[in-house]
Amino acid sequence: MWGHIFESFVFAEILKSYYNDGIVKPPLYYYRDKERNEIDLLIDEGGTLYPIEIKTTSDPTKSMIKAFRFITNIPGKVRGQGAVVCLAKEPLPLEENVWIVPAGII
Repeated sequence: MWGHIFESFVFAEILKSYYNDGIVKPPLYYYRDKERNEIDLLIDEGGTLYPIEIKTTSDPTKSMIKAFRFITNIPGKVRGQGAVVCLAKEPLPLEENVWIVPAGII
């Protein structure tokens, strides 16, 4: 249950940042396809999709972002930099175009 609570917390903090900027309909989405590939959060800014996974680990792996590849061929959209928001202590690159982001800095 801790994972669900943490995911809700991170989502609420991101949502709150949009509300604080006066954006009442933030471009936040959840992705799940018919094969059950999921991305916890997609931010759609100007036709660019920024994928975000939210994990309770402090040491995320590349396997946690495998669903990011499913948004690369959406017509009219470009995949932007992704992130894994987690319990890591400092921001680090996970792979090209994907960063590990400590939850404490969101």
